[in-house]
Amino acid sequence: MNARHPESGFTLLEVMVAFIIGVLALGVLWESGIGGWRAARITERSMEALSRAQSHLAVVGHGLAVRPLSKHGEDGSGFYWQLRITPSQTSGRMTLYTVEITESWSDAATDTHNDDTVNRRAITLRTARIGPTAGPTP
Repeated sequence: MNARHPESGFTLLEVMVAFIIGVLALGVLWESGIGGWRAARITERSMEALSRAQSHLAVVGHGLAVRPLSKHGEDGSGFYWQLRITPSQTSGRMTLYTVEITESWSDAATDTHNDDTVNRRAITLRTARIGPTAGPTP
C-alpha cells in the first residue's frame, strides 16, 4: 500500500515562516551587537574627555593664576575645551571663584543619520578655588 499521510512533510509556507523568523532573529542580534559597540565607544570617549577635563582643572592655581578668565582651545583627537573662572563671593582681599571646564567632542561614530549632522557630546566639571580679589580692594 502506498498511502501518504497528509502531515508527512513541510509545506512551502512553513519553510518561509521559519526563514522569516530566522532573519528577524539575526537582525535583532545584529542590532544588539551594534548597540553594544556604540555604547562602548561612547564610554571610551567620555572617559577620555573626563581625563582631559581633570587635567585642565588641575592646572588652575598651579601654573594658571586664579583670576577671572575665559579661555578655549583644541585638545587634539577631536576634543575641544573651554575654561571659565568667575568670581562668586568676595571677602576683602580674597575671592572664591567658580571654575568650570567643559570638554566637548564630535561623536561621528555613534551618529545614526546618513546626512552631515554629527552628535556633539560634552562633559562639564565645576569646582571652587580661592584667589586674590581682582582689581582694587574696597
